Amino acid sequence: MRIKFPPSFLWGAAISSYQCEGGNNSCDWFEWEKKRGLEPCGLACNHYNLFKKDFSLARKLNLNSLRFSLEWSRLCPEPNIFLEEELGHYIRVIEELSLQGLEPVVTLHHFTNPLWFARMQSFSRVKNIDHFLFYLRKTVQALKDKVNIWLIFNEPLVYIYNSYIEGIWPPGSKSLLSAKKVLDNVITAYCLGYEEINNIYKSGKTSPRISLSKNMRVFYPCDKGVKNLNSFSSQLRSQVFNFRLIEKLTKAGKIDFLALNYYCREFVRFKGPLGAVCGHGHDSRRNYLGWDIYPQGFYELLMSLKKYNLPVFVTENGTAESQETFYESYLVEHLRSLARAYEEGVDLMGYLWWSLLDNFEWDKGFGPRFGLIEVDYTNFNRKIKPFAYTYAKICRESEIDTKC
Repeated sequence: MRIKFPPSFLWGAAISSYQCEGGNNSCDWFEWEKKRGLEPCGLACNHYNLFKKDFSLARKLNLNSLRFSLEWSRLCPEPNIFLEEELGHYIRVIEELSLQGLEPVVTLHHFTNPLWFARMQSFSRVKNIDHFLFYLRKTVQALKDKVNIWLIFNEPLVYIYNSYIEGIWPPGSKSLLSAKKVLDNVITAYCLGYEEINNIYKSGKTSPRISLSKNMRVFYPCDKGVKNLNSFSSQLRSQVFNFRLIEKLTKAGKIDFLALNYYCREFVRFKGPLGAVCGHGHDSRRNYLGWDIYPQGFYELLMSLKKYNLPVFVTENGTAESQETFYESYLVEHLRSLARAYEEGVDLMGYLWWSLLDNFEWDKGFGPRFGLIEVDYTNFNRKIKPFAYTYAKICRESEIDTKC
């Protein structure tokens, strides 16, 4: 059975500024790498200078959309300063996307903060929201005639968990109180940003589509220990991690579509109400990072989003593998889950593979390779990976064979 997608469907890939641009020494991650002795991002993929080449390769793969992020610290290196020359760079980026037939999907905050903002305690202080809104207003006003799809934040719960609970990302805090403050302020910043963007577009001919990327996982109860308690924790964890924020924003009427990032499954054991991720081995395939690969979970999550009556845009799905053949199987199996959900009534806008390029994977460094395109970090040569040609064929035909 072959499932055909409509001509408006967006087939693409995603990248983020800090992970691929390189040469960014004015954000909190640059300082964090030095402080923690992590592998430095450095020039990353040198995408800042090679974006035309990268977009040409994306078009060669028949993509019609590309998600990328703006680097706040480049545009605003100091409080209330907005650099027109850096804005000019991103305008050239968007113009090149248009030239290559790629719909831009723009993320305003993809984990990194300007160093000055970090030193002001970032989103842990409510008064600092105004600095983010200054950046948002200036950017959206300049790009409103070139961009229709905006993601204000990428994976806010992942950002908060790693930065304020686990402490493995800047600022390295381990405080539930701080995490709660940051979450409240990020939600406030998002809602105010949503209103600002709509106000900016009021005088234009088009209406924006606005959301935030939400990382979601399928949580299954571990078969060890007390099964009823494990089941309770896995269900509660799913509600809190996957759906609570979405429900808050849908009730407020401040989200235009659901932007889903999906990678893996987690098994949960009871350890207090929210439980804990089970460390025992389970009968499942693990990728390079040890993530539990479960394509069926992709289908299950997509189906669970139908109740919100909003379009769904898969803004990230992908894997880092130790063997090339695993990329192909991951891609095909997850796209079959996508096709099943579409056939069963999920209103899908598009699908973006993470990532267009191999790039810097935060505290994991350059080891994990998620890209459709391999990057040689010694000379920045690019090479399309074998599995990417399978994706290119699917993108060209906009059709998926659901048979095994």
